[in-house]
This record gives sequence, C-alpha cells and structure tokens, in this order.
Amino acid sequence: MNVILIVCDTWRRDLMGCYGNDWIRTPNIDRIARMGAVFENCYCGSFPTLPNRRDIITGRYEFPWRGWGPLEENDVTLSSLITKSGRVSYFITDVYHHWRRGGNYRRDFSGFELIRGQERDNWITDVDIEIDYPAPEYEKTERIKPHLRNVKFLRKDEKDWFAPQVFSRAIRWIQHDASHKNFFLMIDSFDPHEPWDPPRYYTNLYDDPNYDGYEYVAPSYRPIEGYLSETEFKHVQAMYAGEITVVDGWIGFFLEQVEAIDLMDKTMIIITTDHGTYNGDHGQVGKLQTHMYQGISHIPMIVWHPNLANGERFNQLVQPIDIFPTVLEAVGLKIPEGIHGKSLIPVLEGKDEKLRDAAIFGRFNYSYNVTDGEYVLYHWLPYTPPADGMNKTALFHLPSDPKEENNIAESDNQTLLRMRRLLKRKLEDIHAPRELLNRLDLNN
Repeated sequence: MNVILIVCDTWRRDLMGCYGNDWIRTPNIDRIARMGAVFENCYCGSFPTLPNRRDIITGRYEFPWRGWGPLEENDVTLSSLITKSGRVSYFITDVYHHWRRGGNYRRDFSGFELIRGQERDNWITDVDIEIDYPAPEYEKTERIKPHLRNVKFLRKDEKDWFAPQVFSRAIRWIQHDASHKNFFLMIDSFDPHEPWDPPRYYTNLYDDPNYDGYEYVAPSYRPIEGYLSETEFKHVQAMYAGEITVVDGWIGFFLEQVEAIDLMDKTMIIITTDHGTYNGDHGQVGKLQTHMYQGISHIPMIVWHPNLANGERFNQLVQPIDIFPTVLEAVGLKIPEGIHGKSLIPVLEGKDEKLRDAAIFGRFNYSYNVTDGEYVLYHWLPYTPPADGMNKTALFHLPSDPKEENNIAESDNQTLLRMRRLLKRKLEDIHAPRELLNRLDLNN
C-alpha cells in the first residue's frame, strides 16, 4: 500500500463543498470526498503551523509541553519508521517554516524538495526589483516585503504560483518514482494560507471584476470593524476563495496523474489542514490569538482507501495525531507505544469504534481547550486585569449554538465543571506537566 498525505495550510472546512459550502468551487476535493471517507468531527491538536506538523509526524500532542520549534533528537518520526522499513519516503513543500529556527522536519525522509519564496522567505534580494504594495500598510512593515519581492521576480503565469509549483513537483515525482513499492509521499502546501494573491481571474470568480480598491492580501489579525470597509472585506474573502480554488484545481491535476498511472487502487490518500482562520465570524479576520473558535479548530479530514469506506461519513472525534498510526497500520508496520494518536483503519473498516471521548487542542502558553463533540470549553491561562481582553473562559453548546454566540460558562456551572474535569483528565492521560494543571487552575 502506498500513502499520499496532502496537508494544505489554513483551509476552513466550511469552505469546501463536501462540508456544505455552496459558493466556492472545490470540485476536486469534493470528488475525492464522494469517493472516500469524510470525517465530520476532526479537531486540530497543536496550533499553529509547525506544532501541527510535529503532531502529524510524531503522533503526539506538542502544545502541552512546548510551542513552535524543531523536531527533538529523540522524536520517533513517521518518516523514520517508514524509511527504516525499506520503503521510500519523500517530502515536497513550500512551507519555509520547516527550515526556520533550526527546523529539521525533512529529517528521516529518503528525499525532499523545498519550493522557495513563500511568505517571509528571504529568497530574492535583487535591489532593482521595485515592490508593488497592494495596500499602504505593507509599506510600513517588513512582514510581507520578502513575499512581494519574491513573487515580483517569480510570477509570469499560473504555473509560477506556489500551489501549482508544489503539485507540479508532486506530479513529476510520481511519474518518475511511482515504481517504488509502498512509497510514502507527503505534500505540504502553504496555500491557501495568506498572502491571498491568486491570479486575478480566480478572485474575479467571487467579487466584482472591476474592483479597484486596496488588496489586503495578508490582513492583520484583528477585528474587522474600524479596519476594513465592507467592500474591502468582501474582496479579502474573494481572494481567499480564489486561493482555495487554485489549490483545489492543482490537487485535481495531481490526482488525475495518480489515476492515469493506475495508482488509485493501491494508494491511500489523506487530505487535511492544520487549522482554519477567521473569515468574518466573531467580527474577526485572520487567526488571532484569542479563542480557537470552530472556524480555527474544527478542520477537514478526508481519506481515500481503495478497499475501505467508499462514500462514507463518520462522526468520531479524530485529530491530526491520528495520521501517524493510520499510515503505519495501512502499510503494515507496528505502531510504537507512547503515542497519543489512534489509527483510523478500524473506523474505515466499519467497526463502531469510539476513538476518544473528547479531543483536546490549543496553543502552548495561550489556550487549552476540549470538546466532547457536543460542548466545547475554551480555557485560558489566567491573566491579571486589565490585560484580559478576550481571554476569558468560554463554554458553548454546539448543536444549539453552532456559531458560538452564547457563552454559557457563567450560566451552566454544572457543565462548566464537567468540562474542566474532562480537560484535566485528558491532560493527565497524556502525562502533561503537573505545573501546567496548576497554572490552568485545574487542580481545584
């Protein structure tokens, strides 16, 4: 069995047709979802980008112990187990964070490719390149200047955008390397993460083609009111939607090639993301470091297996840590002890497995959250007034309040206590540091 893992950064589940969206074009994701299995209740674990990748690659939560950082020397990685078994593993990505701050996430793969130029990648230094600033705020910050310089140098037609480059490399790899038996290919696309600057004809699918205002391709993470006009925000949404349609299209080209060389009947394909982003919900844009509401934490997970669960939808609580044991079981390798993830193979086989009674997720030193699928508790480290902002305990009943507009933390003390105890138990189950429970005031 071959395995292809596709991770697309910052893709809200409600912006896929297979999860109910009716205005963004995602025909290729929707097609593989119809063919395979859709998990309705997948929640992110460690937030954001690199903590999520460590969850995936090690099968263990990162956020209770540490934040953004490289793999540790003693981490047992998915790629190492696959490579040591004699299989070929390959890693294709444009996520430059894998190389930042000692990043070593390519470690243990048989081979890898990095597409340069995304986001803050200091790649092109040509001083003769005149940067085109899409909005005035970008002239005042270095945050996006590397990206703007890189793309001015790089882009001539659609194939020069980042997602097309990533999936073109993946197409080339399977054309030349698919003869390897039982390969593992990990494709990690930074799109549709911002900057949201797809070819203009994609944005025009979702907004007035005559729009001539500022383009906030990487909007600041903040409340929309007082920042963006209604017209400007509509255009931001259109650029994000256009970016999604670009990614979907190139996933489609890649899957067409997988089918063309007769790999579908011998390959498991997993498609997921690390987290979503605020897209107007709660009056916000971007992934602010406030509560990890559903738009951030409730993510897509789609699995194609040639022999299992074709056209099925599942309600079990699943998480990115489950990818590690799922891949190992699919290729017939032993799952090591000490991981936090649970294999999805029994679920795909139709066994009525309850993988977990609750999912925990969060960001180190910020928030620690839990959901049982019905209620969700957002719990923060205590702040000293007046520096509390939005960082207050929040409790929502998801079936009756899917938009999370009615915080019942103060009115339903019984459920609040139960969810706090659940969060404590789930952290204790993975042997989280005791001092963390004290800091979260969960020992009282």
